[in-house]
Amino acid sequence: MIEIIDAHCHLDFENFKNDREEVIRRAKAAGVIAVVNSGYDYYSNYRTLQIASDYVFPTLGFSPNRIGKSSVEHVIEQIRENEKLVVGVGEVGLDVVKNSIPLSKQKEVFELFISLAEELQKPLIIHARGAEEDAFRMISGRDIEAVFHCYSGNSRLMKAIEDTGYYISLSTLICFSGKHKELAKRVDLDKLLLETDSPFLSPFRGRNEPTYVIEALRVVSDLQGIEEEELSSVILENTQKIFKLEL
Repeated sequence: MIEIIDAHCHLDFENFKNDREEVIRRAKAAGVIAVVNSGYDYYSNYRTLQIASDYVFPTLGFSPNRIGKSSVEHVIEQIRENEKLVVGVGEVGLDVVKNSIPLSKQKEVFELFISLAEELQKPLIIHARGAEEDAFRMISGRDIEAVFHCYSGNSRLMKAIEDTGYYISLSTLICFSGKHKELAKRVDLDKLLLETDSPFLSPFRGRNEPTYVIEALRVVSDLQGIEEEELSSVILENTQKIFKLEL
């Protein structure tokens, strides 16, 4: 029997306003036994807390793309206030692909959340787009656990991340991207999480949703030559371990 957790999604988005409960029912029926919903600024963090449940586990963060548009200080206070409820700090990190904010400023903000994750002893969920090496250097040697969400770096860095003890979360991009299929072929299964990043990155046309994390599971199963049930068991254990989930 397949049981898996969608390690990163955004069910708080408007895309799910009219049928969120139906989306959750579909996911449960497919074997998705829980989801991790990640905020990216004060308001999305608030929405994430609003939909939190014994099925939807919240992480609260601050995207580098929100610098100058949302208050870093308010988000840090928000995370501290909800410390007992949240299962991680993030998504936070660096973005040099879709962000015009100087990398130096992004690093200043990222450092605040690395320190917060250390203080609260919560895993750090890292958004690193085009700056995976920088993000890895910044967290190396720190007293934290970390997940590289929607990993899109190279396989050499992926190996270094795994060897350091951090986790790689591959998204449904592996269903249709040749580059990401290569990562899926080489990833260490003991350090692997799977995610949809819903509503983005659908393996089909239109909106992505947690049910489709099963499609990513099938791709890894095929590429690594491991039965889906066995693979789902490994990934489930990884996800529960990093987020300290009791299901």
